[in-house]
Amino acid sequence: MAVVAYGLGLVALLLFLGLFPPTAPWSERFLTPLVALGGGVFLLRHRRQSWGLGLLFLGLGDLAWTLEDLKSLPRGLYLEFPYLVGYAALTWALLKIPGGKPRLSLLLMPLALLGLASALKPELGIDRIYTVWDALLLLLLLLRLEPLFQEGLPGGRALWGVGFLLFLVADMAYAFLEAAGGYPTGHPVHLLWTLGYLLLALGVVEEREGRASFLGQALALGSLFFMPAVLLNDPTPWSVRLLALYGGLVGALGLLYALHLEWRRTEEKRVRWTRFLEALARLSPSVTQTLSPEGVLLEALGAAQHLLPQAVGLEVRGRRGLVGERTPHSLTIPLNGDAAYLYLRTPPEEPVPQGFLSLLGERIKQVLKQVEWGTLALTDPLTGLLNRRGLEVELPKLLALARRYGAPVSVVMLDIDRFKRVNDTYGHPVGDEVLRLLGRILQASVRREDLAVRYGGEEFLLLLYGANREAAKEVVERIRYRFRTQRVEPIPYPLTLSAGIAGGEVPEGEAQVEDWILKADYALLRAKETGRDRVTLA
Repeated sequence: MAVVAYGLGLVALLLFLGLFPPTAPWSERFLTPLVALGGGVFLLRHRRQSWGLGLLFLGLGDLAWTLEDLKSLPRGLYLEFPYLVGYAALTWALLKIPGGKPRLSLLLMPLALLGLASALKPELGIDRIYTVWDALLLLLLLLRLEPLFQEGLPGGRALWGVGFLLFLVADMAYAFLEAAGGYPTGHPVHLLWTLGYLLLALGVVEEREGRASFLGQALALGSLFFMPAVLLNDPTPWSVRLLALYGGLVGALGLLYALHLEWRRTEEKRVRWTRFLEALARLSPSVTQTLSPEGVLLEALGAAQHLLPQAVGLEVRGRRGLVGERTPHSLTIPLNGDAAYLYLRTPPEEPVPQGFLSLLGERIKQVLKQVEWGTLALTDPLTGLLNRRGLEVELPKLLALARRYGAPVSVVMLDIDRFKRVNDTYGHPVGDEVLRLLGRILQASVRREDLAVRYGGEEFLLLLYGANREAAKEVVERIRYRFRTQRVEPIPYPLTLSAGIAGGEVPEGEAQVEDWILKADYALLRAKETGRDRVTLA
């Protein structure tokens, strides 16, 4: 707040000295050159050479004309040399700045009429060069101001843009006044030079440092409203007054509109960040269809799309997990040793805060760890299939999916024939290998929506989504064939399975599925009683 107060106080002092009749001539003769010289030195110290040299030589030119006016220097064309160098340096500084395709900024083009009209007056002599140069500089300036409406407010761009505009308008108005009957020293128009030099120096440094201060924006907006006021005094011609009034109002409205667009972009960014954080807070294994890293990554990708709508893929290479697609554009996500990448359809339009990417990586790591713990609690450690607790957790999801799409569910109860003889003859390690073999076959034979459960001992339960009883029987026959054709050393004979199938309809609820499990168990019992190695329908 102190900086704002001092800055506004300095501007108020400059205005007072420039508008108070006894001090106005001395303000133009000495204060304006000193502001230009000080701004040039200030910019050179901040390594903005082109801008700094431009202001420095313009200040030297103003000071030389002051000395000539006070009869301290003889009149001559050599007095124009500093101005020519200053104009060339400012032109070069503008050319180095990337611009945009002019649209809204073209509304300020009528101000160039001041320079072009003055160039037609032969009594101006060499000053006609500057008026044409001013008009060309105005066109270059408008190209550099268009990004204010397209990309957001680059730090300081509005401030130095207004300062440059004040300088050009002051120069063209001076030429017009000179041609219309003589320019009186101390005319308020000199304040546009003074403010222009000041705003130009402050704005260039602000843009270099990537910031846009409240003081700068307030000075820019206030100067645009002030511009027509200093040109409303006599002996300013009415044509100059009207153009100054037009330029001040259009420039001020344009800056207000640019500030509105920046506010709207900031608000949209806040909404995106809030939704991103809310989505991260909701991210947990319970929101995924299954306890799988892919489900977690899919939800994390959805959360990242609030932050970056162009996100199309997410990968954690250490876990070989990829959802979406890989693209040439990616952002690295910190994940404690794992290589994690967020893939984008197009490069980000603005820098992404590293803290958000770190937060995304930390949340992914936490939820993946929860998935690992949940998997250990809900799966059978020997076969990798669900245990009964896992069935209780996953069954409601399967039922919701079946009811939503009207899909049937078949229940299959499987049992390894004469498994006790395997354990008694060859030992429990061989029996465990038989169980692991069947677990691998079941995992390879079912789809993502299906449930494969080690129900107890050598009994296994399958819930097949979207399958009637005949389709379920085909699945079981393939499982029995694969199990029979694979051998476990040192068992010399083929291993067989018996199965019972029930259901095959759209389930009404968990109670009905439990009834189907009992019926499938009875069907399995009949298969064993009738000779084993067969499938029986309930």
